[in-house]
Amino acid sequence: KFYSIFSSFYIALIALLCVVFSFIKYYYYEMYKSKIDLFIFSVLNENLGTIFSIIYKDYPLFSGIFALILISIFCFLLNNRILKSPFKPLKLKPISFIFVNLLLIGIYIIALRGVNHHVFMNERNYRFANLEMINDIALNPIMAFSWARKASKELQKLPYISDEEGQVLQKELFSLFATTPYNPQNKPHIFVNLMESFANNALEFHSLELNLLGELEKHFKEDFVFERFLSSGNWTAPSFFYLYFNSPIILTKSKYFKTNLTQNPTEPFTKQGYEVIFLTSGNRTWYEFGAFLEKQDIEVIDAISLLKDYPNAQKTAYGILDEYMYYKAYELFKGAEKPLLIIALSTSNHPPYPKVYESISRANLSGKIYEKLPKNTYENLNNYAYANSEFGKFISKIKASDFKDKIIIAATGDHRVRDMKIDPLREKAFAYSVPFYLYVPQIYQNNLYYDKYRLASHKDIFPTLYELSLSETAYYSLGGRNLLAAPSDEKLEFAFNEVVWADKLGIYPLSSTKGYFYENNTTLKNTNEAFELDEYRKNFANSYRSLMFYQLGLRLKDDI
Repeated sequence: KFYSIFSSFYIALIALLCVVFSFIKYYYYEMYKSKIDLFIFSVLNENLGTIFSIIYKDYPLFSGIFALILISIFCFLLNNRILKSPFKPLKLKPISFIFVNLLLIGIYIIALRGVNHHVFMNERNYRFANLEMINDIALNPIMAFSWARKASKELQKLPYISDEEGQVLQKELFSLFATTPYNPQNKPHIFVNLMESFANNALEFHSLELNLLGELEKHFKEDFVFERFLSSGNWTAPSFFYLYFNSPIILTKSKYFKTNLTQNPTEPFTKQGYEVIFLTSGNRTWYEFGAFLEKQDIEVIDAISLLKDYPNAQKTAYGILDEYMYYKAYELFKGAEKPLLIIALSTSNHPPYPKVYESISRANLSGKIYEKLPKNTYENLNNYAYANSEFGKFISKIKASDFKDKIIIAATGDHRVRDMKIDPLREKAFAYSVPFYLYVPQIYQNNLYYDKYRLASHKDIFPTLYELSLSETAYYSLGGRNLLAAPSDEKLEFAFNEVVWADKLGIYPLSSTKGYFYENNTTLKNTNEAFELDEYRKNFANSYRSLMFYQLGLRLKDDI
């Protein structure tokens, strides 16, 4: 009898929860046109009396409660009836019992993987259809609420920097703003590629025998490449927001995830008549990039969209192979009727590594490589070479096209190859370095200055593109400068990463109070010889981060 009553109450409670969340899901989608997300917790910052009066006025509150009571009673009585029914007990042999249970567990595991067979379904990869309404409505509302609750506990906060502090920081460091010079040859197409794990700690093993660049190698020889270059973050999401939004926080993990952000790095192009598209071989639901970008009026094309155009594309754990992203990029540029800016994010060079064609031979992997990269050595480097070569093929195709003189291509890595060991004595900055590649047609190469050993980082990419392509346009510089112009301010000649920064004198880990000299002026590797810091360098990292927070606060003024 106890079991009968307990199970009936339990089933009634579960039914109640399911129906409640179904109601919430329906009306939440009606209002916000999205699944249950972080925004649902914003009601905690509102007057609860006001919220209740809105619910009472605009929603069928009492009829809903009445329906819930009826459904709960029905489930309670139904369970009681089933338990009292004279069903004959089903007796299974032990082996059959084990088999049936294993079968059910297997089906449950398959169901957990959802539409993605490589990893369990989660908030980063639940999308399966081109129509967002279907993705959001199909999602289990309790699961969506759980994801939102988890995200609310991990919210990143923006430190407040006053206007007075901001002015002091600009006097100490540099102005936030800059303006491009007059440029008669302006408005080329632009392709900016943030490449997964495109890093120097792997690239240093590139050789004639072990070609890790593939078709990209010839373009490295023909065009502009900076290798004393730091990524801004040390995993994909931070670098993505630093580069494409000048944000030191992951905005989709903050209360600003639905904010229309002003003064984005893409905005100077938009104001000059550019169409802006975000293109990725991954899934737009990863860190809610898609929803956030659309809030910035940027069109989003992801793996699900690409599968519509390339139905035979090979799927990966995070989307599809990069080559299809490049096919689409080429078609978009070819068909563009006005200046087009594509900001891209590749994913193929990410574990679990997809099966791709053989780019390198196992026989050419030395003991030093295995020592540095003991885990998934071949798969890691073969995918690294594949990703680079496919990007190289895209550039070759562009250079053979009739719009080769009307496009600028920029590419960099999002972070180091993380499975590679770091030498803490010699690689305090080198371990976090990535290449920066730049293709600039001859027509835009006016009065250029090129120093391949110039120190730089992600902050310099968009200022370089502005100066090459836009005429007399104001922009947020944040210490960035045109890498193809002669140095004009020594304070801007630095590279910055979340854990280390560097200038012409040396390398400065943020965890240290000392600086370290370079091995030579062509590398980011350091000696173990330390030196004391002057006042400017001692305070620089904290001041620069505060300046980053200040400018983001200015752009979010109405939402803080």
